[in-house]
Amino acid sequence: MKNPLEITYHDLRHSPEIDAVINEKFEKVTLLSPDVTKCHVMLEKQSKHHQKANQAYVILDLKIPHFDDIIVKEECLEDVASLKSTVIKVFKHGLDLMHKHKSKRVDYKRAPISEIPSAEPVESLD
Repeated sequence: MKNPLEITYHDLRHSPEIDAVINEKFEKVTLLSPDVTKCHVMLEKQSKHHQKANQAYVILDLKIPHFDDIIVKEECLEDVASLKSTVIKVFKHGLDLMHKHKSKRVDYKRAPISEIPSAEPVESLD
């Protein structure tokens, strides 16, 4: 896939600074795993009716073949600086999950046959 990156703003102003941070972090993801099929970053306002400061969510949805779907959601303030730092945090957590899953796959492939869980034998119906 040529460019699987999507950036969506829900009830927030579009910011080129945040887009630049997302593109930079996405480049790091593609260096580590070039077969990314989907990377969707959503920035959305939590609620229009609030009693505290304006809250927002940053959600990262990564899809990589042979991996579990990686979905990370963080809450932050609505200002640009807070959104930028949360985007960095979300991508860092997503990369950590990707490394953890990758190491599990490698460990599973290298495990001795006696340690790999096998299916229970099926009794014949005869």
